[in-house]
Amino acid sequence: MKIALCSKGNFSLEKGFTKNRIELAEALHKLGWETVMVDKQKLGIPSKEKYNAKKHSTALKEYLINNCYQFDVVLYEYDTLPFNRNLFDKNTLFVARPAILDFHFSRIKFRYNLKTKIARLIRLFVNRIHGNNIDTEALYKKIEYSLNQSDLIQVQNTKDRNLLITRGFNSNKIIIVPNGISSDRISMFKPNSNKYQEPFILAFVGTFDFRKGAMDFSDILSDLKNRFPSIKLKLLGTIYTADWVFNFFPKKHHSCIEVIPKFKSEDLPELLKDCTMGFFPSYLESFGFGALEMMCAGLPVVAYKSPGPSDFILPELLVPTGDRKALSKKIIALLENKEELKKKSKKAREIVVRNYCWEDIAKDVDVHYKYHFSKRGYAYKIGVKNINMLPIQE
Repeated sequence: MKIALCSKGNFSLEKGFTKNRIELAEALHKLGWETVMVDKQKLGIPSKEKYNAKKHSTALKEYLINNCYQFDVVLYEYDTLPFNRNLFDKNTLFVARPAILDFHFSRIKFRYNLKTKIARLIRLFVNRIHGNNIDTEALYKKIEYSLNQSDLIQVQNTKDRNLLITRGFNSNKIIIVPNGISSDRISMFKPNSNKYQEPFILAFVGTFDFRKGAMDFSDILSDLKNRFPSIKLKLLGTIYTADWVFNFFPKKHHSCIEVIPKFKSEDLPELLKDCTMGFFPSYLESFGFGALEMMCAGLPVVAYKSPGPSDFILPELLVPTGDRKALSKKIIALLENKEELKKKSKKAREIVVRNYCWEDIAKDVDVHYKYHFSKRGYAYKIGVKNINMLPIQE
């Protein structure tokens, strides 16, 4: 079968929002699929041009009108095709994939610093003056329309699926496809058995922003310092510079924080090798890939019970979203109990190995896609255009 994997930007393994599609494509290719990556360049949009939703949607629509007959499956961001399904070849399976499900934003509130709060208020005021207010209900209607036009909805976590069902979407139309780590890469992460002595190093892998709990890091570190004065933080993939990140912490703690804004994917196993645990105070994720990578390195991860991480992090290491004190207490309790820490380390890695290997996930995706493709009334033939496909005999 042949699949087009579409992106709003340029594909890169260093970008979390495209990494999963690259790795899914590689895993499907091993199963015999032909994969085509549809990025800005393929749509005729300059690679360095800032994303424009309307321009991108129009370009993607034109590309698919002219080319989707070549594909058995098209996987795309759910808000990029707000068009009637009848515009496109009926034989292709159109799969809408939410990166971050917008419906969560009215339910989950992030913490902001004073500067950002003021900036948001000014922007809101200016938008009102110019009549550019964001109509949330209109936005949601557009998203619902886009999702209803798809043949299949592919989410990355259980909470996303449940939320869509509560909004009236058919559960049979929604599949869960998590992120994974290839077997080759899993073998690169070597759990370190000599990391259970002070000074402990606590790891975080992900961008350092408000959605991921940037405002909570300082409180958590202060609580940990009261019990373990020598504890350190290693923040990986923050995107922002160390100077910018340090603005969120008191100066007295800067010396115990290591910030690495960017790193190559293959370097992460070594970067995590001296870490004892991971923490992930993110309020909202589609998946939370950084947490999975820490677990692959044998780091038990304490996290908020938010969409995404809740599906794979050890249940006993989850705390209510936004409860910084509870998160700190979980970390402290585990660091105080070396035997339990070792057990959780082993268990964390086993979860990744058993349930989140890309090759295994791709096999499930292969079954899902072929099943839903066949429900459209056609049998697939590898390498044959859809117009030549034969009806399935019931």
